Amino acid sequence: MTPLALSALTDVILACEIFFLTGLSVRSDTAPWSAAWWWSVTLGLTGLSTMLGAIDHGFFEGVVPDAHAVAMFATRAVVAVASFTMLVSTARHFLDGGWCRIVTALGAAGLAVTLWQLWGADNFLIVVAAYSAVLVLTLCFHLVGLRNGSGSLWMCAAILLILGASVMVVLESEGLPGLGLFATYHILLMPAVAGLYLGGRHLSRTTRAAGMVPAQPAMT
Repeated sequence: MTPLALSALTDVILACEIFFLTGLSVRSDTAPWSAAWWWSVTLGLTGLSTMLGAIDHGFFEGVVPDAHAVAMFATRAVVAVASFTMLVSTARHFLDGGWCRIVTALGAAGLAVTLWQLWGADNFLIVVAAYSAVLVLTLCFHLVGLRNGSGSLWMCAAILLILGASVMVVLESEGLPGLGLFATYHILLMPAVAGLYLGGRHLSRTTRAAGMVPAQPAMT
């Protein structure tokens, strides 16, 4: 199999795993708009982006240039949106009041900039930079939150694995012998997304934050 075919195949397997974990994360005791609710949305969007990537690699890339361009933008745009919803989930879990709104607003602005850059450039590193920034912020919150029980070791381990896999992409590694870069990248993400799911089970299922930063006082 060619590296492109292997990339498509591993994308399909990864997408199936993520959709399965998304289904497990949807629970009746989760309040809408809570941190856990937003995390389920994040997993679902991640699965969608992975499946779009599989369709692009399997049917359009190298065959139908115009369709490939559209599918590639759609895939990367969904990843960017998933990065935003991950940020919202993190903010909902750890922050209260004004701080949560500020982080969400900054994330929305960052999402708009990322989408604008993706529209004008064929550069996967834009996506890597966007989601890596959110992952690092989420990792920091969970590491600090380990002190009071609001953080998750599973989340920390999963994020570190994803960041490690992303470094491989940035360095343009050839990946594992016989697989290629992106098939190797997808395989490394498989245990990582399981960790994200397990870490997500630790997130608040109510609209009340687990709390590390108190609500901002009202401005006068």
